[in-house]
Parts: sequence; structure tokens; C-alpha cells
Amino acid sequence: MDKKTLRTQVEAKIEAALAGLPKDLSDKKFKKHIKKAAKILSEGLTVSAPAKDTPDKADPKKAKAAPKKAVAKKAVKTPKKAK
Repeated sequence: MDKKTLRTQVEAKIEAALAGLPKDLSDKKFKKHIKKAAKILSEGLTVSAPAKDTPDKADPKKAKAAPKKAVAKKAVKTPKKAK
């Protein structure tokens, strides 16, 4: 799904939900506001195509090593002072 089809679908749904408002606004202003709202709402909704496997990802020799676990450091004991 590309941006344009997603935006037109959002516009259609908003227009259907707010069907009573064009009586108060002119059609031109109503369409303009619907377009702006659809643009804002569909901004984060874009769906990208699934990623293709590249030869680098399929090669197990080039796979990243697993992250090493953090090793806890031993506490250093300080010698007691003689009185």
C-alpha cells in the first residue's frame, strides 16, 4: 500500500464520520480540512514492503557475534591498618 492510497482511504473514512459538518462549512473548506487531517493521521501509518534477503544476511559466516555478557568485577580488599 502506498502513501496516496492510504491517504485517500483515511480521507474517505473521515468524510463518512463527519458527514454532518459540511452543512456548516462550504464544501471547499471541508475538503481542505479533511485533506489536512488525513495527511497528519496517515503520516506514521505508511507500510513498507517486506525486506528482501540479501546475500550478506544469508551468509552465516558474516553473522554478527552474540553480545558478550558483562562479567562482574571482584571487590578489592584493602588491608587493615595496624594501630
